[in-house]
Amino acid sequence: MENNLKAQLEELKKRLELVEENIDPVDEVMLSIKARLRRKLEGGKLPELDEEKAVRTLKALANPDRIRLLKMLSEGSMGFKDIKEALGVESPTVSHHLKLLTRTGMVRKGEGYEITPNGRLFLRLLKIITALGEVEG
Repeated sequence: MENNLKAQLEELKKRLELVEENIDPVDEVMLSIKARLRRKLEGGKLPELDEEKAVRTLKALANPDRIRLLKMLSEGSMGFKDIKEALGVESPTVSHHLKLLTRTGMVRKGEGYEITPNGRLFLRLLKIITALGEVEG
């Protein structure tokens, strides 16, 4: 019986490794967010909505070039010059976009610019919102 349990445990470990290997990085972000929310909910409810922070975040996402920038960075880190060429805009505009996305925690600067887990989450949320269709009004 003990050998049977060991064999089952080894099989479960192999399956878990296979599942972990196949988790999409965005899903990994969603799992991370879920864990962060659980910790926030230990008090019984979500914290109050910070309207100013929400507005800053939505403003950062309210531009097609910034969304394109997040999509590009989701493929890998990029330098300033590469971003400028890919977007086809002037340097001050690129600086402005990067400043807004960095200030809201969606992008960070290392050797190049890269998307953060929060940036991946917001990009995922935008995909979900657009997949649901336009809001009727």
